[in-house]
Amino acid sequence: MLSRVADSLYWMARYLERAEHTSRLLAVKLESMVEQSREDADASWRRVVGALAAEESVSEHSDAFVVTQALAFDRDNSSSLVSSLRFARDNARQVREQLSTEVWERLNGLYLQLQTVTIDSIWVHQPARFFRDVMEDLYTLGGLTYTTLRHGEGWHFLEMGRFIERAQLVSRLLDIHFGIVALGYGAPPPPPKYFDWLVLLKFCTAFEPYCKEHTAAIRADRIAQFLLFDSEFPHSVRFAIDRVVEALHHVAPGVPPARRAQAERLAGRLKAAVDFGQFDDLTGSSIDKFLEDISKQCEEIHNAVFSAYIVYDAEAVL
Repeated sequence: MLSRVADSLYWMARYLERAEHTSRLLAVKLESMVEQSREDADASWRRVVGALAAEESVSEHSDAFVVTQALAFDRDNSSSLVSSLRFARDNARQVREQLSTEVWERLNGLYLQLQTVTIDSIWVHQPARFFRDVMEDLYTLGGLTYTTLRHGEGWHFLEMGRFIERAQLVSRLLDIHFGIVALGYGAPPPPPKYFDWLVLLKFCTAFEPYCKEHTAAIRADRIAQFLLFDSEFPHSVRFAIDRVVEALHHVAPGVPPARRAQAERLAGRLKAAVDFGQFDDLTGSSIDKFLEDISKQCEEIHNAVFSAYIVYDAEAVL
């Protein structure tokens, strides 16, 4: 596979995962506002902004309308929903021959649909429903990708991008709730309350799976254990890392072991940390460090993958 093709597939998957994550956080947050006081809702919105690393696009005292506009429709914000979909579509267009007609038409249609939408047009009706619809369209796109593409090397680059992005997004979201993350403005939000932990589960589509595993008793330590270390839940960090390791074993099978070694070593080290991790072992500042390390190690894996498969020079091949 050409390195430029692998690059576009990888980034297409990362941007689609980011778009899905953003739409889900916005849908859940808008739905949960009616259950919170003004102060609690403001603190929760600050966590959403921090989880999406969008502090530069939003001031400390912005209301829900302004935050939603910045996170969803601001084209100058490279992490907004519309920007993520634009970048995903741009990458997909460059590898159109690698995608099925169904995948391209669904992605292109969703992109075009959002070009005419503004915050004013959805705010007077049901803004949360709009983001739910976008999220369901992205779920459909994921199903089409799974069922209409060959599960060859290109597929594994898609999987790698999707799950590296997911591991970083979920670990950042957990760090916002469990750690002391320095946001881009003011002091950190106050500690989460009971309802904030329930919302965190919904941010990760984890409320029902968590209840089936741990009953409906909402406890912060159990939530962290579930979202970090559960091997069977698709939005846990451990599940995502397992998929990254699996994808790495299938890409570029003909590449000499020396070129594969760095990425596989880094991924194996991270997999060992989450395979044998327990929340009880993480106390105080170690929680913060552990979650920060997950994100850093994902970035190191990303860099190693690019060095081995995307931006290598001729000498490396020879």
